[in-house]
Formats: sequence, structure tokens, C-alpha cells
Amino acid sequence: MKQIAKKEEYLAKIIHDLKTPATAQVYALKSLLDTTSVRFSQDEIDLIELTLNSCNYMEKLIDTFSNVFKLNSKKLELHYDRFNIVELVNEVLSEIKILLKYNKLHVEFNSQSEIVVNADRLQIKRVIENIMSNSINHAFQESAIKISISANRSEVVFQVENNSPYIKEKILNELFDKYKTYSSVFNRPGIGLGLYLSREIIVAHFGRMIAKSTPENVNTFGFCLPC
Repeated sequence: MKQIAKKEEYLAKIIHDLKTPATAQVYALKSLLDTTSVRFSQDEIDLIELTLNSCNYMEKLIDTFSNVFKLNSKKLELHYDRFNIVELVNEVLSEIKILLKYNKLHVEFNSQSEIVVNADRLQIKRVIENIMSNSINHAFQESAIKISISANRSEVVFQVENNSPYIKEKILNELFDKYKTYSSVFNRPGIGLGLYLSREIIVAHFGRMIAKSTPENVNTFGFCLPC
């Protein structure tokens, strides 16, 4: 037990030590864009925003490690609140617009103006970010990312569809397991914690994940939350 406690303490310190410089980088780049008196060209602004997006990615990756660590330690708590999930999706889209531009993608988002859910807003935002980031990173360039949110009497359904390589059913069923990745499909490295964490968060909300792939290279990921 002492050895496990020491391991948990060690991991917690590593996560903290990684997060501090990542947060400082994000703050510095945002300040550079928002408060500097220097006039940047559009190309320079794009470069700073791309760097900022990379730093944001690293910060969120560290947060993912932290939350997986908390899940494994049974310390992740949900704080329920009522919020408009459509507004939350638009918030995420605003934060990843440079990633969309860099990958030459456009978004199609059709939904009601307001769909209210009762959930942990921060954790659901994390899930939406993970799903959308995966969809953007693996989509064919100059294609569309299609987002939909619908609701009925029993559940709210969030889905992101993209055009990307077909995923065989066996691999599709394993993508939400810890340390499983897209690498065998997309030839990209990764440790695959984002989708695992997303599933655990949704299951903790008594919901379920969505994962579909067709031979026509259309992939859909998302989740259902109970109303």
C-alpha cells in the first residue's frame, strides 16, 4: 500500500510540474495577441495562433493525464449543472478555429439554438474537445466536419461526422480502451487516452458513446446523455 501511495504521489507531482509551464506558455501567447502594441501581419498572427493551439493541446493532454489518474484513483467527482450544450459546442468551435483552418476544414453545424442538459459542464466540454479534435486531426483535408445535436424525451445526442479512413469494426470496438489508438488506421502516433477518458466521463453520467464507420470513409463519433 505504501508503494502504491508513493507512486500516486510521484505521478501527481509530475502532472503538476508539467502543467505549470504549459499554462504559462498559453498565458504568454494569449497576452502577446491581446495586449501587445506591436502590429503583426496576418501570417504572423496565424503562426502565433498555431503555436498557441499547440500549447493548448499540450495543456489539455496534461489535463487528460490528470483526469485519468483521478479516475484510476477513484477521485474524479462530477459537479452537475444545467447548461445549454449548443452554446458549449460553439465555445469549443471558437477555441479550435485555428486547428480547422490549419487542416483546411470547414464546419457544418445544424441544431436548435438551445438544448439544455444536466451534467458536469467542464467534463462534458472535455469530451466534446476530445471528439472534435480527433475528428479534425484525422479528417481528409478540404472536407467537412458535420456536427449535430438532437434531443428527445429520454436523451440528448451529440455527433461529429467526418470523412476519414474506414475503421474496421474490431478496431472501432477497441478505440475507447485505455492506450488503444488510431495509429494502425491513420499511421499516426498517440497513446489514446482521450477517447478512453471520454467514455469514462460519459459512462459516469449514465450515458453511452457512439462510434460508427462506413466503407465510404465516413466516421461518426459522439455520445448520448440521459435527459
